[in-house]
Amino acid sequence: MLGQEKEHKLMLSGYVKNLHQIQFVDNLDQLQWTTLVHNRLNFAYAPSKSITMRLEFRNRIFYGDAVSNIPRFSDLMGMDNGWVDLTWNLGESEHMLFTSTIDRASIKYSKGDWDITVGRQRVNWGRNLIWNPNDIFNTYNFLDFDYEERPGSDAIRIQYYTGGFSKVELAAKKGRLKDDHIIALLYGFNKWSYDFQLIGGIYQNDWVMGTGWSGNLKNMGFKGEVSYFVPRKDYMEPNNIWSASISLDYGFKNGLYLYGSALYNESASDFEGGVENLTLSEITAKDLMPFEFSSYLQLVKEFSPILSASFGAVYSPTNHSVIAIPTFTYSLATNWEMDLISQSFFEFEKYRSLGHNIFFRIRWSF
Repeated sequence: MLGQEKEHKLMLSGYVKNLHQIQFVDNLDQLQWTTLVHNRLNFAYAPSKSITMRLEFRNRIFYGDAVSNIPRFSDLMGMDNGWVDLTWNLGESEHMLFTSTIDRASIKYSKGDWDITVGRQRVNWGRNLIWNPNDIFNTYNFLDFDYEERPGSDAIRIQYYTGGFSKVELAAKKGRLKDDHIIALLYGFNKWSYDFQLIGGIYQNDWVMGTGWSGNLKNMGFKGEVSYFVPRKDYMEPNNIWSASISLDYGFKNGLYLYGSALYNESASDFEGGVENLTLSEITAKDLMPFEFSSYLQLVKEFSPILSASFGAVYSPTNHSVIAIPTFTYSLATNWEMDLISQSFFEFEKYRSLGHNIFFRIRWSF
C-alpha cells in the first residue's frame, strides 16, 4: 500500500460504520440502547520517495441512553491525552453527541536504513493480541473492538535497521499532563528463529525495562512480553511492579483457529472498579486488568470465505470473574461487512450477572 502512495502521491481511504448497542444486567425491563455512527477518513501524501505525510480523522455520532445515563459521557468521549488537544465535541444534546478526533498526524522520513517519524502516530511495541505489557506508549483496551486502528501518541520515533532482522529504535512521547512523558529505547533482533526485543527507559514516574518475543513451538505460535516498572524517586521502596503475558495460537486444517493467553498483573490493587467497568476504564501498561491473574481463550471457525464465528472468554480466579465474547462476521458484499458481537460479564463466586452488551454492526469500507 505504501508503494501505491508513492506512485499516486495522494491517497484517501476509510469507512463508515453503524453500530447498535443493547445493554442490560438481568432485567430486560431496564434495557438501554445506544447507536454509534463511526466514520474514518485516512489521508496520505507522498511528495517524494523519502517523505510520507498522514492525516487521519475519527468522527463519531452517539445517540441514545449512554449519552444521557453514563456520568460525564461527553467528557470521556472528548478526552484527549496528547500533547496537543485534537479532539472536539462539535455537537451535544441530552441524547446525542458528535465528536471528532485527529488520531494520526505525522511526517515520516525514510532514507537507507533510517526511518524518522514525527507527530501523532502509533508506536506499537506489543507482541500479543490481547494484553501488551511492552506497549508502553499507547496501550489499548481490547474490549473496544470498534477501534481497530488503536490509539496513537504525540511522539518522535527514530528507527535504524542494523541488519535484515535487527534494529534499534528510540521513541519519545509527551502528553498534556506534567508526568505524562515516555522515553524509551528498543533493540530488536532474531535468534533461534525467534524475534526478540529488549526495551528500557522512562515511563512517566517509573523506570521501565522489559523484553518480548515471537516465534513458534513446533506448529504453534508462541509470543510473550514482560515489563518491570521501578519508581524513579522511591526506587528502594517495595513499589516495583511486574506485568507479563504469554500466548499460544494454532491453526487447524479445517479452518479452526485456537488462541490462548495468560496475564500476570501485579498492580491489580490499583485498578479502579471491577470487570464490569473495564469497557470504559483507562488502561495502561501497568494496569491491564483489574485482577492479578487473568486468562483468555478464543476459538475461531471459518465456515466459508464470507462467514466466520468466534467465541472468546476471559477468566480470572478473583471472584471467578468471566467475560464471554461470542462474535459472528458475515461479508455482505465487496467492502460490506456485518457483525454480531456480545460481551457478557459474570462473577460466579456470588453467582451474579454484572451486565450484558449486544452489538450489531454494519461496515462499508472505501
